[in-house]
Amino acid sequence: MAKWHKVSFNAQNIEHETANAVLINMRHNSAYDGFQFWHPKKLVRGEGYNLTFSFTDEFEFKLVKHGKGRYNQRDIIDQKTISADEMLEQW
Repeated sequence: MAKWHKVSFNAQNIEHETANAVLINMRHNSAYDGFQFWHPKKLVRGEGYNLTFSFTDEFEFKLVKHGKGRYNQRDIIDQKTISADEMLEQW
């Protein structure tokens, strides 16, 4: 049976929200500063600025980093895949 983990984060880390998913920025003081990941909206909960996202031990997070320039802001310049354990260490 998979173990569930819950990580608290600030609503200011949300970059974009759709009907099914939320784009979350990684923390600035983590090893993956500047990276983002999509997470299912039904696993993101909370009110106001205090939110949480939940995941199991089996989750794999696909982190992407977009360009910061005028012409490459939609281009993926770096991409990494991390495990649930590594995600817990970063938060």
